[in-house]
Amino acid sequence: MPRLTPAELAYAADGTPTAPRYGDVYHSAASGPGQARHVFLAGNDLPARWAGRRAFTILELGFGLGVNFLATWQAWRDDPRRAQQLHYVAIERHPVRDHDLATALARLDAFEPLARELVARWPPLLPGMHARAFDNGRMRLTLVYDDVESALRRLDARADAIYLDGFAPDRNPDMWSVRTMRGVARHARPDATCATWSAARSVRDALDQAGFVAERRAGFGPKREMLVGRYAPRIELARSPANAEPQERHAVIVGAGLAGASAAAALAERGWRTTLVDAAPAPATGASSLHAGTFHPLVTPDDSLLARLTRAAFLHALDAWTALERRGHAIAWARCGVLQLDRRTTPTETLFDAEAWPASYAERVDAREGAARSGIPVSRGGVWFAEGGWARAPSLVRAWCDEALRVGGARFLPGRRVAALVHGASGWTVIDDKDAAIATAPVVVLANATDLARLAPFGATLSSVRGQASYLPAASVDGPRAVVIGHGYVLPAIDGRVVVGSSYDAGAIDVMPDVASHEGNLTRLAALAPGLRIAAEAASLGGAVGFRAVVADRMPLVGAVPDLSVAAERDGEVATRAGLYAIGAFGSRGLTWSALAGALVAAQVDGGPLPVESDLAAAVDPCRFVRRARRRGRA
Repeated sequence: MPRLTPAELAYAADGTPTAPRYGDVYHSAASGPGQARHVFLAGNDLPARWAGRRAFTILELGFGLGVNFLATWQAWRDDPRRAQQLHYVAIERHPVRDHDLATALARLDAFEPLARELVARWPPLLPGMHARAFDNGRMRLTLVYDDVESALRRLDARADAIYLDGFAPDRNPDMWSVRTMRGVARHARPDATCATWSAARSVRDALDQAGFVAERRAGFGPKREMLVGRYAPRIELARSPANAEPQERHAVIVGAGLAGASAAAALAERGWRTTLVDAAPAPATGASSLHAGTFHPLVTPDDSLLARLTRAAFLHALDAWTALERRGHAIAWARCGVLQLDRRTTPTETLFDAEAWPASYAERVDAREGAARSGIPVSRGGVWFAEGGWARAPSLVRAWCDEALRVGGARFLPGRRVAALVHGASGWTVIDDKDAAIATAPVVVLANATDLARLAPFGATLSSVRGQASYLPAASVDGPRAVVIGHGYVLPAIDGRVVVGSSYDAGAIDVMPDVASHEGNLTRLAALAPGLRIAAEAASLGGAVGFRAVVADRMPLVGAVPDLSVAAERDGEVATRAGLYAIGAFGSRGLTWSALAGALVAAQVDGGPLPVESDLAAAVDPCRFVRRARRRGRA
């Protein structure tokens, strides 16, 4: 179970911020901004090296108070020849609390208002990767809260410049070890540069053993010398081949629900033009059209892949949706809290380590406290997710489509059912059911829910599971103040309706609500809250039906689609169909998954650092089923 320990911040007599745990300062007493510019920017020959580039990536070991990041962001903003996109990936084992960050950066007038924006977007102190996009997505910060070796092992990024800014080698030797420097080298592009304030011989030797040619230069302030280096290994490490840069940055997205709209907005942020195609006459049909749904993470005793992935997706959604609101979009959602009730056979006290998580994220509550927080009688305790709640998918789809239009000039082509995809010299041509070409682009992203496998088989079955939600008039039930979930769910009253759900009808195809499913939902509601007043008859209820796309392992599909016609590769890799991607199979977690899934597929298409660890990306990779079958000798 992960236990993230925040940094304790103190100040020396001269006002320099210090870390008592390591007995060291966060930056030079002479000047934090001055050190950042002299050591890390000038030491990596920046901004000259990013001039005219489409994208440039910086990797930092030791984010600290973000002074190097802010100096870099400011230099990039001020440079008329700046890279079109700047990716800044930083590893930090002990992140500071938000109020400590605000206090420390308030002393640095040089970085207003950038510092204020960083503080406003500061991630919660939870382990994992936290991606933040600034300046309409052109400046992207990825904070990795993890031990340095673990972080480097699971990072998917290639760096053009490297900032080595850990505490002193004698205070924090793990940050400067040969093993760590070799981990850094695995993420270095050819001719990548590095710089550090340290001039210790041990650091120079570790860099040399990792393939960097290092030299001393004049240091900053009282430090006489510093080190700079260039990656020039004697034997180049084996790497996965980089995707070829498409001449035209245009993607066709098939499907305009949560998955497709999220992908369109994320690609537009990265400078891509998108064309959304949907068989329906408007966006947000199908499962995305339901009145409202719930979003929340999961917790498990071993912090499983699913728990880590839902945590990453949940936190990403909170930031992404808030960012949409800051840009003026009206999102219908509420962080009213989610009470996940114990299963009768597996009480959550056996699944939940109260010391592992801050109460602001997940908290164990008994039945009495659960009833007080949710506002309805419950007979069991459970886990309280204070930041969870409900959202209306159509409002998110509209906001993402509007963003794709505003930033990237997206087009929406309604009423066009895609019948086939044809690959040629110009990329993919999307053909409709009248045998007419809809559009041609180097990239196609399939976000068409249960219909995805028809266009791109991926070596597994994509099931369609009917789900019916029931809409109770608010006056007919004493609805909760928060979302309550168990075997079923109930939401607070939203625009006069209390949403109760949901049926799980595998193989069913009826698109209209039926009385039997309403009766099942009322039964589930009564089980969630025994004694709750329910003055409604199943035959009189409204509702809606959606069809969940589900694969066997209940994980989403996000990434390049496998090419089933190509035999197994010697190194175990699975060949993919160039320029063809999938995003979907969200099951009943579309609201939770969609924002992160869109960001992930956009990073894969665009070639930048991934917003999740490599093992999480592998867990949702559409190629995983082919890979597993080949390991078992079945393909």
